[in-house]
Amino acid sequence: MFADQQRGQALVLGIVIAAVGAASLVVLYNFGQTVEARSRLTHATDAAAYSGALVQARALNAIAYVNRSQIAHQVAMAHLVTLGASAQYLDAMQSQRRRGNPPAGLIAMLFGPDAGAAYLGAQAPPDGESRLARAFAQHDRVVHQVLEMAAQEIAGDLTASRDRAMREVLAANYPTLGEVTPANASGASPLGLRLLSDGWPGYAERHAATRKGGLRPATEVAVARYGFLDRRNATRRNPWAVSPRCPLHRHELRRRGSTWLGPDGQWGALDTQSYHALRSNRWIGCYFREYAMGWGTVQGEKSRAPDDVEFVEDPPADFSQEDFWRWVEHATSWDIFGGATNPMANSYAMASARRWPGRGLPAYREVAPKRLAEPLRFAVAVSLNSGVVKTTDADSAVAAPIGQFRYAALGRTGAVSVSTAAETYFARPERRADGREELATLFRPYWQARLSAVTAQEAVQARRHP
Repeated sequence: MFADQQRGQALVLGIVIAAVGAASLVVLYNFGQTVEARSRLTHATDAAAYSGALVQARALNAIAYVNRSQIAHQVAMAHLVTLGASAQYLDAMQSQRRRGNPPAGLIAMLFGPDAGAAYLGAQAPPDGESRLARAFAQHDRVVHQVLEMAAQEIAGDLTASRDRAMREVLAANYPTLGEVTPANASGASPLGLRLLSDGWPGYAERHAATRKGGLRPATEVAVARYGFLDRRNATRRNPWAVSPRCPLHRHELRRRGSTWLGPDGQWGALDTQSYHALRSNRWIGCYFREYAMGWGTVQGEKSRAPDDVEFVEDPPADFSQEDFWRWVEHATSWDIFGGATNPMANSYAMASARRWPGRGLPAYREVAPKRLAEPLRFAVAVSLNSGVVKTTDADSAVAAPIGQFRYAALGRTGAVSVSTAAETYFARPERRADGREELATLFRPYWQARLSAVTAQEAVQARRHP
């Protein structure tokens, strides 16, 4: 009878074991599906973030190329004003030669046949100055209307371009889910992208180019590489004594020229040449009587000549009514005894100055001083709705438990969510020759991209419901 009472207990134990086994299979299935979904989403999110950092790097490099293009245009404009001054200088020299003031033969006799030949051959190109002025205006338009606006567009579109690139990468990894939308948007797709932090606001600043840093000194360094824009100064003296009162003095042929970038950001150039004849009289002794041979200057509409340029506003056309030295004494403060400039030619140049309209140096963009040591960083969270993950609560062929047996591994949001960060950083392709580290700058296209670690604060923010 005792044996009969033991019948059926093995069946109960088998049912319990089968139930535990089935539950374990469900848990294992759900866990495997979740791990696979999270792994796939992590790779897609990292790829999207890296692509966003690449978009940032390309934008910053593009701004760097704009800044460098601005410098190149300024170099070209410096050459144009120099050529413009030279054209006017040659035109004046041709006019003086025709008048014989001074005669070409005298210049050749005193200072050599090459000086005489240069004087004889001086001739301005036909319509040269007007063509140069038009080219200058074209450069000015490109600088202010094309390049500066291009930099503005690049900076203004950076966040939108970055966001668009990340969404396209996510959509390419999940082609069946359609367009990726913000995680908290109404009617959002199963795949959501959320920005956790963004370092772009305030990272780059727009500066006026009249400041001592940035575009202006970079332009001056670039211009200094061109010998054509250097000071064009030379002096020749005749080889024999002229006056017993001053036996060490000689007649002088002075060539003077310079190109400058004024405080207003406008380019200017001045070229002159004068024959300084040594004279003497009983009232003042030996002095130099200047005969202007050539002059020309190009400046901005409201620009002023550099402080070291000596000139008067209304120079006399000739000195038939008054001796040169007497006029200098009462009308100027020029040094006609031991000077080294061409003040008379300067005066004629300023009186007939060509004023080319222009807006000066453009504004430029540079990394904010407080951010020079920081990369341009951002962090994102991407969530995948639980309805897409093939667990027993989603699109599984296994019936989904309900109530307290519901699959809870997806958390309160009912989605797989991962977070990542990426940054755009400045790094030279090779170290500087002096071995020093170079701070980040938007004048060199050395910006690159990489993934970055998520901070604790960003991780907490990523776990919150969007």
